[in-house]
Amino acid sequence: MSRRAFIDTQVAFWLARGDSRLSALALKRINSSGETAMSALSIAELEIKAGIGKLALPRDLATLFKEQGIELEAFDELAASSLARFPSLVRHDPFDRMILAQASSRPDTTFFTADRVLAELGLDWVVDCS
Repeated sequence: MSRRAFIDTQVAFWLARGDSRLSALALKRINSSGETAMSALSIAELEIKAGIGKLALPRDLATLFKEQGIELEAFDELAASSLARFPSLVRHDPFDRMILAQASSRPDTTFFTADRVLAELGLDWVVDCS
């Protein structure tokens, strides 16, 4: 089991809301990790979606995630340089690409995603949560 679970935006949202779309196996693996983290980019992604009317959000997302034991992690230069590792995603959603690159930039990390394209990359450290 990895020491660190890094979760994408959708998984974080499901986790915070107790949504049943998050598979029981994925939830068990996330909970058994020593650390659960998400990108601060996920806050930006959710705020953008709320701004265009795709979803309703509570006022303080960062607090909501922290109350769930999810640490927020800044997108740094190591994560930015890791984008080059995934040339097949050049036309995929930029938030998903950046969050995957961020997950890949730290050792001993398992990335939990609900994004079918990312889940089907064949990476042994990526878990499909849908």
